[in-house]
Amino acid sequence: MEKKIDKYFESHGTLTVPEAKSLGISRAMLSYMVRNGRLSRLAQGLYAPIDEIPDDLVVIARRSERIVFSHETALALHRLHNRIPALPTFTVPTGCRSPRSLDNAVVVYHIRKQLFELGRTVVSSFMGNDIPCYDPERTICDVIRSRSRMEVETYTGAIRTYAASSSRNLPLLFYYAKEMGIERKAHAVMEVLA
Repeated sequence: MEKKIDKYFESHGTLTVPEAKSLGISRAMLSYMVRNGRLSRLAQGLYAPIDEIPDDLVVIARRSERIVFSHETALALHRLHNRIPALPTFTVPTGCRSPRSLDNAVVVYHIRKQLFELGRTVVSSFMGNDIPCYDPERTICDVIRSRSRMEVETYTGAIRTYAASSSRNLPLLFYYAKEMGIERKAHAVMEVLA
C-alpha cells in the first residue's frame, strides 16, 4: 500500500481523499499514516509526503476545481512582473465561494460563469508543479479590468512588459477584451503604454 502512495506522489505531489479511495486507501488509513508521521495533512482532505515542502499554489488549487490563478499571481507566473504577491490571487465564478479556510490568506476575484474558462490554461508553479492559471492575454485583460484594485507600478509594469514581449498575441488579447466588455479600454491602454 505504501508503494502505491509513493508512486502516486511521484506523479501528482499531493493526494486527496477521493484519489486515495480510488487507490484502495481508506480515510482511516490516511489518518493512521498522519499519526505515524508518514503523511502530512496539508488541508482538509489533502495529503502530502511528510518530508516534502508543500507547494502553496498546488495546495490552494487542489482545494477546488473552480480556482484559477489570476491577476498578480498570474503576472508573476508568466514573468510579466518580477514580484511574487504576498497573498496568492485567483478567480472563481460569480456565486462560488472560495474555501473558508483560505479567508484572509488569499485575494479572490469573481467573474461571470460564462467568462470563467476564457483563457484558462495550465502552467508550472514556482516550484515546477502544474496549476490552473489564465494565459498572458487573459491576465492582461484582468489587469485592465481590475486596475483600481492594483498598485500603479504593478499595473503599468505588467502592461509594458507584455507590450514589449515577442510572444504577445494582441488579436487574442482583443478577442478576450471584447468578450469581457473592455475592448475600448484595452485598445486605449495598449496604444498608450505599448
